[in-house]
Amino acid sequence: MAGLREMGPEELRSRLLQFDQAVALRYPGRTFRLVLVGGGAMVLLGYLQRTTLDLDVLTAPAELRALMAGYDLSGQVAAYEDHFAYNLEDRLVPLGLRTLAVECYAASLEDLVASKLNSDRASDASDVRKPDVLAALDWAKLAEVAGEMHDSSLNERRYRVFRQNLEKYAKECGPCVG
Repeated sequence: MAGLREMGPEELRSRLLQFDQAVALRYPGRTFRLVLVGGGAMVLLGYLQRTTLDLDVLTAPAELRALMAGYDLSGQVAAYEDHFAYNLEDRLVPLGLRTLAVECYAASLEDLVASKLNSDRASDASDVRKPDVLAALDWAKLAEVAGEMHDSSLNERRYRVFRQNLEKYAKECGPCVG
């Protein structure tokens, strides 16, 4: 099922629905939850108009992890859990897919932007500067998320880098810029 090919929003939704069907067959009557992050989540939420090779899953039950790879769902982002605010769960956005066994959520746009500001990748810096992202971003909510990042960060150095990236981002792209 899995293949290294670029997927847009329809293909990503299709992968999630196929995964849901496989989970429903394997675990009849049970319900699970996935929390999606990264560029794929931003594509599914309509903030990015690009393709991606996979969907990053921050939270998934252990029994689903082996099955995920077959549907281009990557659990490797869990290694970067400290790139996300500890209170992320309070801001999850349901993806609205009609599923049988897997409830699919995405991190809020503000949590996604904060996580990308916690990264050193050029593609993440580019993603958060896209017009659709900037138009939808709630800067007050981003400030709240940023306030939670200190307690989520692995160490002070990492938190300082995040704050520097956030300050540069706000200076370049903030609501008063223009």
